[in-house]
Amino acid sequence: MFIYESGTISRPTIVFLHGNGANGTMWKAHMEQLTDFHCLAPDFPGFGQSNHQKWVSIQETSNRIIEIINDRAQHSGVHIVGLSLGGSIAMTLLSKAPQVIDHAIVDGAGVLPFPGLPLMKVGFRILQPFLHTDFVIRTIARAMKIPADAYAEFRQGMLAMSPSAFTRSFLQANAMRQPPGLEKVACPVLFVAGEKEPKDVKRSHVMLTQIMPNAKSRVAPGMGHGWLAEAPDLHIRMVRAWVNNEPLPQELLAASQA
Repeated sequence: MFIYESGTISRPTIVFLHGNGANGTMWKAHMEQLTDFHCLAPDFPGFGQSNHQKWVSIQETSNRIIEIINDRAQHSGVHIVGLSLGGSIAMTLLSKAPQVIDHAIVDGAGVLPFPGLPLMKVGFRILQPFLHTDFVIRTIARAMKIPADAYAEFRQGMLAMSPSAFTRSFLQANAMRQPPGLEKVACPVLFVAGEKEPKDVKRSHVMLTQIMPNAKSRVAPGMGHGWLAEAPDLHIRMVRAWVNNEPLPQELLAASQA
């Protein structure tokens, strides 16, 4: 997989895991500001500069991320930050290799059944040949509540991906259920979502927080699935605070308060 890298390799490593329809460049602002860390942002198979590679599954991609961590990170534990599809991969990593993870943030990814998934499967198979058209890209951007000033970057990411990778990974992420062993994961895990995120995602976060010993759940008020693009400064401050064991930004509400 192609990997964007910044910072000093001797510093603690943060691995950023991108969302569907995007690639590692979505973390550009984070990597520019978190200069006191060693940052890695891979393009998943079928996306960005890895679009020539075949997307197989969340499990297979997770195995490749573990290989990257073992190869590129000098510290014994890395921090992982995943949005959407990347959040599903982050949960899989917590299940498969909790010993390599120091802190984790899972943003906008859940494990509860998604209503209408069978219909979505049919719809995406019909849409797949048209995923690179402006109409479909704009429709998906509206559904994900991508802000207008972030649309150009979102469109570029969509055009750089394999339509089959988008479809397969999207359906796999939405069909994902609770990975085994999460209840034994001891590292700090933050589950976060925009307030306008589907209810099942936020319910997933509350449920997982209740079974994981060092997990918290937060909500970004008034924001949607792509809130990272809506409020990048808040998202970066959240990441920095969480991996440094500092208080989270006050703008974020506990899930029970949202």
